[in-house]
Amino acid sequence: MKIPIHALAVILGFALLSCADEAPSPEQAAPPNIILVMADDMGWGQTGYYNHPVLKTPNLDAMAANGLRFDRFYAGAPNCSPTRASVMTGRSNDRTGVENHGFALRRQERTVAQALRDAGYATGHFGKWHLNGLRGPGVPIFAGDNHNPGEFGFEEWLSVTNFFDRNPIMSRNGQFEEFEGDSSEIIVAEALEFIRKQTRAERPFFTVIWYGTPHSPFVAANEDKAAFLELDERSQHHYGELVAMDRSIGALRHGRR
Repeated sequence: MKIPIHALAVILGFALLSCADEAPSPEQAAPPNIILVMADDMGWGQTGYYNHPVLKTPNLDAMAANGLRFDRFYAGAPNCSPTRASVMTGRSNDRTGVENHGFALRRQERTVAQALRDAGYATGHFGKWHLNGLRGPGVPIFAGDNHNPGEFGFEEWLSVTNFFDRNPIMSRNGQFEEFEGDSSEIIVAEALEFIRKQTRAERPFFTVIWYGTPHSPFVAANEDKAAFLELDERSQHHYGELVAMDRSIGALRHGRR
């Protein structure tokens, strides 16, 4: 049975740690920078390292080969908003008030972003939010929405309510902006700008990147569909979105736009 990636909460998170010749003492150790990445509706087998018959994901494969891989990792819930609520709070989604997709996170919940912000971290959210109680396709989040990412600990955010595809309209801290291109590459590029800014300021950061890919409807660039022309059009777009997402993972890992 193919299970969506958000059902498994396969979270591709990694810390960017500074290298040193000698291990610092606990008193000297700098706090680690944290990047939390999550796809949307991606099947667990839709990667090269799980031997997908047509899809190639070299950057995800490299992460799997060089990091810690959890092959039996399960979410607190089987779908979107509840999984995100559990990830943000570490609690059962029922206790957070997010009983299903489109339910809002209770305002009294304390998130990992709030905890890290209070510990001195810069906190940024980029991409899909889906914790403010709205259903339907993703739309930009209003500044006055009392369940926006800023209300839950994110100092900077470029977000939409739900799934989003190419050429999205997004909300930067409540101000709407139009973008052109693949949504995965857009949010990674914006996240990298946030990361560079914090690095220059010598401030530890917590960066959340929640893709809208590969949630339907599927919309991929022609060049990203090129390897799948023998498949039906829907599959071409579906796998093409994953090609772009994998490419953005490579950009993130190498710190380039």
